[in-house]
Amino acid sequence: MTRSRGLAEADREPAGDRAGTVRVKEEFLELDLETARDIGLLRGWMGRVNGPAHPQPYLVEGPPGRFRLYVGSAAERVRTQHGIL
Repeated sequence: MTRSRGLAEADREPAGDRAGTVRVKEEFLELDLETARDIGLLRGWMGRVNGPAHPQPYLVEGPPGRFRLYVGSAAERVRTQHGIL
């Protein structure tokens, strides 16, 4: 199903008291987190998700508090750019 680019890149605000934003981009999900707990949780996942046994997905942080989650061919491309085979 084809979606308009504007809709695909729209900010998604979570309901409730959770802080942060999720943006759906063409090749990745971008997560902007504000709470230290959520940032620490994703940093902890990075070591497990990005391990050698898992070719995808690939989770990248930068700048602090902003994460990008890549899957499929985009994950492979980013892993190669970071020197991870």
